[in-house]
Amino acid sequence: MKKMDFNKLPRHIAIIMDGNGRWAKKHTIGRIRGHEKGVQAVKTTVRACLEIGIKYLTLFAFSMENWNRPDEEVQALMSLLEKYLDKETKQLNKQGIRLEIIGDLDLLNPSLKAKVLQAREETKNNERMILNMALSYGGRDEIVNAAVRIHIEDLHPGLPRLGYPPRP
Repeated sequence: MKKMDFNKLPRHIAIIMDGNGRWAKKHTIGRIRGHEKGVQAVKTTVRACLEIGIKYLTLFAFSMENWNRPDEEVQALMSLLEKYLDKETKQLNKQGIRLEIIGDLDLLNPSLKAKVLQAREETKNNERMILNMALSYGGRDEIVNAAVRIHIEDLHPGLPRLGYPPRP
């Protein structure tokens, strides 16, 4: 087996967090328990990336499509995120990890949104590793939002807009 050349590692790794439900079914445990195991896998992954010197780690944690899951599962996922932030923000700070968030945070409940923003604020000066977490994120929405931003920038300020898109 070849040894890993740590001089040739990528600077950025992105992971789509998928399969916790299937893993849980295979191991005959509930889906929510599978998601809890997924949180442990995230901790292990973050620690490993930090140890080998990965500068950027992006976790696609909750897509726009995930809002279509059963309410109980969505609430459990939001609760897991809230617990993770409560427990791990200090640890992220201690390890020099900055948390960045991409996605539509307005879809989160106000309490969770506040915790996400607080965790981002508390870690904003860290530089050892950047942990990007995609929440309420979808490629289709990203394209639509970019098109709207471009459209807003191209509109003449004197033209009536009938309220849409909203003024920046």
